[in-house]
Amino acid sequence: MPKAVTMWEFSWLLRRSGAQREYADIERVLDELVERGYDCVRIDAFPHLIAADRAGNRQSGFAVHPQPDHFMWGPHGRKVVVEHPEASLAAFVSACRDRGVTVALSSWFNDDDEHRRLGIATPDDLARVWYETLESLEAAAVLDAIEFVDLCNEFPLDDWLPAAHESIFGRPEHTEPSVPGQAVEGGWVWTPPQRAVIESFFAATDLLRARWPRLRFTYSLAPVSESLFDLDYRSLDVIETHIWLSSNVEEYASQTNFSLEEHGFPGAWQKQVDSLDEVYWPQRERWHAQLEAQMARWSAVAKAAGVPLWTTEGWSHILLDDFTAPSGRTAWEYVKDVAEFAVPAALRLGWEGVCTSNFAEPHFPALWADIEWHRRLTTMIKSGTGGML
Repeated sequence: MPKAVTMWEFSWLLRRSGAQREYADIERVLDELVERGYDCVRIDAFPHLIAADRAGNRQSGFAVHPQPDHFMWGPHGRKVVVEHPEASLAAFVSACRDRGVTVALSSWFNDDDEHRRLGIATPDDLARVWYETLESLEAAAVLDAIEFVDLCNEFPLDDWLPAAHESIFGRPEHTEPSVPGQAVEGGWVWTPPQRAVIESFFAATDLLRARWPRLRFTYSLAPVSESLFDLDYRSLDVIETHIWLSSNVEEYASQTNFSLEEHGFPGAWQKQVDSLDEVYWPQRERWHAQLEAQMARWSAVAKAAGVPLWTTEGWSHILLDDFTAPSGRTAWEYVKDVAEFAVPAALRLGWEGVCTSNFAEPHFPALWADIEWHRRLTTMIKSGTGGML
């Protein structure tokens, strides 16, 4: 049966103190996860902090940098000191296993004072840090709770592994604050040599699979380039694609995305929600049909590659929070409405792992509090029916 998955990214470890402490009581929030019906959670394993650096140096503590204010995940405004991340990771996975919840490991490669992520520029670099991380979990005897390992979130964006991105595409140039996963205006087509290097990163999974043949390995993907449909995915055990109406459907994106450079934060996100009154709600069936068409493209890719299909982040907009449109409709009403179409569509199209949104986390309290809504969708996912709500 399909898995009902949510993403807790790096917040599970970095939002545990001060005003940003939603994950301070891990036992409690994991009980809440189960109460809402999720049986898989995708998190950041911090492999670049657990493993030794390129020179073989190990550390036990790190000062992890905050996220920009417009990015709704992780800590804001201050660095977070993390001690012994390998122990925290093992304890989290063990607590999930105790509850019958599997864990999908990933990494956003948060920057820290030592800039350890800059030491990951090649496929071998990436395989090495994951090799050492998985060895630590093996020593803790919790590998049986791992659903799959995503070597890099939304590869090959520069937001997460800038050195690897530079080795593929050259030095990136941003004209405004980055919105990870956002479609690039005019498209972004990769050259055959660039696609070959990306596929060489995919092949880095072979080393890990040889050591742990019972684990599944992949890279998650964001809707940034049509070239994604030209890649060879046979080195991966799972296709983990992130799909949003606001990114995958070009016509919709052009009417509901607004520039941070022009409108600032939270202005750009407020305008997103304001636009829904005129763009989304009057024509929701039209947009749903276009979203399903994009989902069907990925279903065909997964079938051609002969691997299962997951989406741990989707279906409406990438970045939202507690905003209200002039009509009085909230951002969360929109997130729920798109999900109520996308979840059964994903099941009909053969998804193995399905999220309800990329906001099903304790630090989005207004959405997290609607237990009945989460349970309704996760029950559908786990039943695999794909029927109507």
